[in-house]
Amino acid sequence: MILVFVGFGLIFLAVALWVAKRAPVDDVDDFIVAGRRLPFGIVSASVMVSWLWTTSLLGAAEAGYLFGIGGGFAFAFGSAVPFFVFIPLALRLRRIMPHGTTFLEFLQQRYGAATHHLLLGMTLLMALYICVEQIIGVAYAVSGSFDVAYPLVAVGATAVVVSYIAIAGLRGAVINDVIQFVIISAVSLVLIPIILARFGIGNLYDGLQRAAANADVATHNADAMTFWAPAAVRYFAVAMVVSMGFVLLNQGYYSKARAAGSSKSLLGAYILGTVVAWIPIPILFGMVLGGIGIADEITVGDELRVSTEVSGYIFSENFGSIGSLLFSLTIFMAGLTTAGNSLAGFQAAMAVDVQDGVMGGNRTPRQKKRFTQAATIVFGVFTCIGALALEGVSLLRIDIVSGIVFAAPIGALLTGMFWRRPSASLAIGSVIIGMSSGIIAYVAIDDPEIDYFVGNLVSLLVPVAVLLLSPVISRQRYDFAQLRQYGAPRTGTSAERAHEVEGEHSA
Repeated sequence: MILVFVGFGLIFLAVALWVAKRAPVDDVDDFIVAGRRLPFGIVSASVMVSWLWTTSLLGAAEAGYLFGIGGGFAFAFGSAVPFFVFIPLALRLRRIMPHGTTFLEFLQQRYGAATHHLLLGMTLLMALYICVEQIIGVAYAVSGSFDVAYPLVAVGATAVVVSYIAIAGLRGAVINDVIQFVIISAVSLVLIPIILARFGIGNLYDGLQRAAANADVATHNADAMTFWAPAAVRYFAVAMVVSMGFVLLNQGYYSKARAAGSSKSLLGAYILGTVVAWIPIPILFGMVLGGIGIADEITVGDELRVSTEVSGYIFSENFGSIGSLLFSLTIFMAGLTTAGNSLAGFQAAMAVDVQDGVMGGNRTPRQKKRFTQAATIVFGVFTCIGALALEGVSLLRIDIVSGIVFAAPIGALLTGMFWRRPSASLAIGSVIIGMSSGIIAYVAIDDPEIDYFVGNLVSLLVPVAVLLLSPVISRQRYDFAQLRQYGAPRTGTSAERAHEVEGEHSA
């Protein structure tokens, strides 16, 4: 059955080669934002599957298994909230900086080089983290279902996604996303209801009641039947904070927003891809698979190596080898699409922010593209090393801790996008203070039930509090109008260009 995964990997590579041959580009802008004219349907499908992380499937089921019936809903709605922050952010960025490519370009113009470099480093680190997490999820699913070594799966999956992104860029990623969208949707929305029908809604209800009421049950959880259980509510907040960083600091989503043909299609694509298509899937995984894990008394140490494996175990129990294959294939697809989205964002950052913003120089578009492709391959090597090093670690735990790091810059990005007051020094200070405060809170609190919760909230909210001091500390009033001409192609005579510049200053 492992040949099935090899076959799909070859299909994705073939698609990338076909795209590269059919639409060859040496222009780096076309390579990283697909010509800025992708249609509504393709963007919608790509948004849905690129946000359908392995964590959305494995982690949602794990949340339901650990936190009860509220866990899946907490995961789904907590993770969806950031998109309703991202959408107005992306629309505003398109409006105030129509010729830009990355959100980091905005930060460089808004706050200066020091803030840009700090956030660039964090963005690249987050891209690495996202890719590593997806490869871990794929390796867990495939190695847990078949007699295949975890390292072999990790290396193979990394090689596939890095190859097709390096070859065809964002355009190749979104076309492969459409293929993966069909398979993921079919498996998730057809097979999980079948599992529920086989187990029985009544049996699920009785099993959850038993686990909640009887302390002798192996999977006892007093809040298993409590929708607003404290643990589930805390996890909702944590899922929101964690996802806020993953969405707002992920250049892959900005690249797709730039690639959309119009602001109207961007708005519709993100709402359709997130609310309509994405949210039902983690709810199903959390409610059905996580709930069955509790009701059927599936325990870590006996049936499971780690709680992350509960969904794969239930698929295998219900459908045998075919179920294991379909489930593993779904995780394989989800991991590749999300890692591919993150890699596409990495490419944009490397092409624009690293080569232009940090390294400088006068590289030709062809040279910039080649450098970006080589950097993608090197990035893939680090991704593979990270995935191999973290074998055996729970995906949910990795997510929770990472939120403390990546929530800290959100305040500087949001306030800087909509408010003229915050200065560069306040922006940098807010990030450092917020991250330090979050880590200190997490380490200092000796209660595993709330340490992650407090740490994430502190990391998100403290920077906002610091930036609200702007009217007292800073007299700066940034002029957003100057961004309109950033990156715009220059035409006309020297005199005409001088007149344009004079007009911009007078405005």
